[in-house]
Amino acid sequence: MLKDDIIRILEENRGKPVSGQEIADTYNVSRNAVWKAINSLKESGYNIISGRNSGYYIDDNTDVISEQGIRHYLNEDNKELKIRKYNQIDSTNNEAKRLIISEDIDRMLLVANEQTAGRGRMGRAFYSPGDTGIYMSLIYKVPGGVKAPMLITMAAAVAVARTIEKFSDNRPSIKWVNDIYLGEKKVCGILTEAVTDLETGMAEKVVVGIGINVKTKDFPDELKKKADSLGIDKVSRNELIAGVTDELIKLYGEFDSESFMKEYIDHNNVVGRKIKYERNEDTLVGTVEEICMDGSLNVKAEDGIITNIFTGEILFFNQ
Repeated sequence: MLKDDIIRILEENRGKPVSGQEIADTYNVSRNAVWKAINSLKESGYNIISGRNSGYYIDDNTDVISEQGIRHYLNEDNKELKIRKYNQIDSTNNEAKRLIISEDIDRMLLVANEQTAGRGRMGRAFYSPGDTGIYMSLIYKVPGGVKAPMLITMAAAVAVARTIEKFSDNRPSIKWVNDIYLGEKKVCGILTEAVTDLETGMAEKVVVGIGINVKTKDFPDELKKKADSLGIDKVSRNELIAGVTDELIKLYGEFDSESFMKEYIDHNNVVGRKIKYERNEDTLVGTVEEICMDGSLNVKAEDGIITNIFTGEILFFNQ
């Protein structure tokens, strides 16, 4: 589509005017066709500036998620990554699993401007309003099969933390296992789901879903005391998505817990804190002693007994 081609050339030249004639010549269309496509893009939310003698360019304040914009910011090694962008969808993780069933996909990025049924761990809803957040899922085929889903989630948390630190002065922390915090409020959630091959019975692929509150200001009443946003205005969501994706692929390509667990532990906000852990009908109250290199927690109960926790969810005692 001509509109996609125009987005691509304007993203590649962001901040630098491109003449209508150059666009027309590049894609072998008329100037009038270019003008109509530009107007259609403006109606879709793109703030495209045009002048009689200066050409067209995307205003720096434009923050519309696009495949072309994401691809522009990806590292050279990842430029050919398959990307699908949705304006609105139920859940990028749901769509990723549907695609794995219907298509032969080893690696693909799915992004949405809005989710109507975003999901987090434990079946909870993830608030996903349009135009303010990042909702993405990476389909990734794991060589040799998925052996440690929790470590895959932890690597994703490190990827998000690295990206936040790269593009802002924020110092994020990680709440075991999968939440990213600024201060005492959550700004990002991660949901990793393994997909089993029915023929081999092996979980060969994972879907890593990531939701980030980038500019979200209005939260439902039940989230106002728990959630916050990054508040990053000078970096586009396309650039943030590309940054997280590059870090994910880098970490999964050299997958070794030694390469990221020390970083994960360094960013944690749970060690030394009193927590409550519920699993089935059992409730454990204690203080987190350490995060082990396999991703598990050692929790010291009030009676001095130390319990090793591999799965489940913890709550800070004051929550």
